[in-house]
Amino acid sequence: MGESFTGSVRLLADPAVRALLLAQWLPPAFVAGAESLLVPYAAVRGYPEGTAALLMGCSAGGMLLGNVAGARLLTPAARERLVVPLMAMFGVPLLPLALDVPAALAALLMLLTGAGFAYELGIQRPFVDALPEDGRGQAFGLLSTGLMTLQGTGPLVLGGVAEFVPVGGTLAVAGACTLVIALLLRAPLTRARTVPAPEPEPAPAPATVEPREAS
Repeated sequence: MGESFTGSVRLLADPAVRALLLAQWLPPAFVAGAESLLVPYAAVRGYPEGTAALLMGCSAGGMLLGNVAGARLLTPAARERLVVPLMAMFGVPLLPLALDVPAALAALLMLLTGAGFAYELGIQRPFVDALPEDGRGQAFGLLSTGLMTLQGTGPLVLGGVAEFVPVGGTLAVAGACTLVIALLLRAPLTRARTVPAPEPEPAPAPATVEPREAS
């Protein structure tokens, strides 16, 4: 337990690793929170029955389309350059949902939101490269734990916000928070992309035996 904690602290102390972890934790947490409010959002807007399921399906479909398009159409270098714009796109389409938009437009906006999740494709290589070789297993465990924790926390936080803010406004808050995160992480992620991979510690040289002179 102590070694796991120490390893996590060491990883989070590295600016490049920390930025890459936050980029993978925070936007999905806010968008997951927004998706948890789509049922009451559809009800408040008076959309036809089943629209909430359509909106959630559009979000999932957008993720699939975005990942396929990003993997097929973009080079690895282009995917890495587009991390921040796509992360912003993950949240910006939620902003108009504060208005009384038609169901078809809401569906399109959720499709665009899902497509923005393709930003994750550009984080994979820098994340692996930024990790120390002896801490990669720990780092992926930390990534998974943080992601599951925050994706569970996002709906709770936004559900609390929705007690005081109209549900459409709460969705817009989630989008605005995602956009702000993208802007705040822009410089750290750019630096992380150019950080060379940590050099592994050199293996000790094998001991040599001096030949003995014949007597």
